[in-house]
Amino acid sequence: MKCYANQVTTRLLNIPSTAPVAVATNGTAYRLLPAQSDLQTDDSQDFRFVTSLTFAGGVTSPTAQLFLQGSIDGSSWIDLGSGISRSADGTYREVIENAGAVLLPWIRVRLALGGATNPNVYATVDVVSNGPFQLSTS
Repeated sequence: MKCYANQVTTRLLNIPSTAPVAVATNGTAYRLLPAQSDLQTDDSQDFRFVTSLTFAGGVTSPTAQLFLQGSIDGSSWIDLGSGISRSADGTYREVIENAGAVLLPWIRVRLALGGATNPNVYATVDVVSNGPFQLSTS
């Protein structure tokens, strides 16, 4: 079993319970920088994305879903993995893995909402890894 730990205090997405959103939201884009001094090759370093999403309200089939996105240049984004699409009020915690997908140099999280009237959502997404890393906005 591998040990995963959050090496940084920065969250990929942080929508606090005091300010829920009812619109699709993109988290801050970060460059993912594995440490160069840990004697572990970058391709063998595993990353997981620990999510917490609280969903309430909305009308006519409201939905909320978190997507892990990657980019080569920090401006053109593709989906690398996703959480389960939620359609009922509640708090949901899950771990998103990018199984079979390569993490790109830039990462962010996208919150997608749907329904005739979007639900109110607050959410957090943390990065954990089995090795040291840094997140950089430049």
